[in-house]
Amino acid sequence: MTAVDQKRIAANTILLYVRMLVVMVVGLYTSRVVINALGKEYYGLFDAVSQIVLLVSFLTGPLSTACQRYYSYDLEHQDYDRLKRIFSISLTIFVILTLAIVLLAETAGYWYLMHNADVNGHYHAAKWVFQFSIISFALYVMRVPYQGMIIAREKMKVFAYLSLFEAFATLGVAAVLIMAPDDKDSRIILYAGLRMTIQLITSLFHWLYCRLFYKECRFKLVVDKEQFKEMFSYSGWNMIGSSADVFKNMGLTLLLNAHFGLIMSAARAIANKVQMTITQLNFNFFTAVRPQIYKSYVANEIDDMHKLICQSSKFSFYLLFVVALPLLLEAEFILPLWLREDNVPDIAYILTRLMIIEALVNSLTSPLTAPVQATGNIRNFQLTVGITMLTILPLSYLAIKFLNMPAPTVLYISIAVSLLAQALRVWFVYKQTGLRPGIFVKTSVLPILAVTAISSAISVVARSYLYDHCMMSRTIRSLIVIAICIAVTSITSFLIGMNGSERRNGLNMIKGFLSGQGKREN
Repeated sequence: MTAVDQKRIAANTILLYVRMLVVMVVGLYTSRVVINALGKEYYGLFDAVSQIVLLVSFLTGPLSTACQRYYSYDLEHQDYDRLKRIFSISLTIFVILTLAIVLLAETAGYWYLMHNADVNGHYHAAKWVFQFSIISFALYVMRVPYQGMIIAREKMKVFAYLSLFEAFATLGVAAVLIMAPDDKDSRIILYAGLRMTIQLITSLFHWLYCRLFYKECRFKLVVDKEQFKEMFSYSGWNMIGSSADVFKNMGLTLLLNAHFGLIMSAARAIANKVQMTITQLNFNFFTAVRPQIYKSYVANEIDDMHKLICQSSKFSFYLLFVVALPLLLEAEFILPLWLREDNVPDIAYILTRLMIIEALVNSLTSPLTAPVQATGNIRNFQLTVGITMLTILPLSYLAIKFLNMPAPTVLYISIAVSLLAQALRVWFVYKQTGLRPGIFVKTSVLPILAVTAISSAISVVARSYLYDHCMMSRTIRSLIVIAICIAVTSITSFLIGMNGSERRNGLNMIKGFLSGQGKREN
């Protein structure tokens, strides 16, 4: 029997997609409330300070990936004794990691905050935000081994409910913020403290749930030098890729803050919020797919894995593009509607568009990275791709510092390097798993390009006609454009972006899910 469970992927994907739509709406509204309560400058301050903590978080991603890979391997082989050891070793590693992150943040991070960050004199508030951010991130790191177990077991309902709790709890924090005394320093400290409280509650739930339902999630000190060495080696090579992404995102934020000030930080934070929100659609889809890729490799179902790589690459892009195209065409309508016009710096529009394009390029990253990670042979892959991605930050620094280029230049550089990195990933997937680049281009890249070109052309023409020939209010006109973008992208993705088998399977999966046949224990 094939290890790839298409019905389970479909059911989990629909569940996570619906969950993400709710989280997205709540999150965007929450951001609006927070920006109104804090103002652009303090919102930029919160983002700049919290990014300093996240800058030292590059150790988390690779270890999280290692957890899921090893959990999936043992679950596929039903080796629960080994799974218990792997969990205990993982938790030990994350305790060490948490201590290292706190130490690094309190030394190098605090030094940067005091000597290089532009906080416009708000040092008292910045210190408190910094400390709460450290605690929040430490709590998040400690829950990763538990969250990894939930995902590896494909318990997506639990994952979805926890995300919904975080979204609505953050909305509640925003409501409290409005009622707080009208002192911006006090408000931003209160906001950071309450966000930390949410992390504490969520982390405690992860611990309690896993301890109650999974016997393997009960910690026992395990001294296994070989297993420690294997996991650290695997994580260490993954760390190059993870650190490249973290250093790029957080480093660019700090670079823009240092050279262009808090208003640019606010613009970057707005664009980053939009990018993170829409890329969660991609993340949630691939959260459902990743365990299946790992399990198909373990079961030696290589042909099924290749098919899943190509399909997930296309679908990752389509799910993102259906939301991205309306944002690209109607950013001047959507951003002020979301945040109020006086809260949106002019530069935010171009930054948002460029970061959306970057997100579309990077939508193929997870489908192309997971199969290489499944093999365990990741050294050359991570070295090549990681070093390539790490060039974004020094190139951006040189462009701004010595060539006096404008702020959007850093995103043009990031997009160009990301395209090169995707080509390298395609090559390594071929070398590691045998999926030929020509097959991937034919079955994934060409349909993506066709959907992008046709959907964009129809939407742009329709928008031009409406704006030039139809006498109606700006709001009605923009809403019609958004509806056209969503409809055209959805229809084009279905009719042109999928083959006949994918269309039939997709319809059957949706029917099964809606009728209850696609539902399985989650």
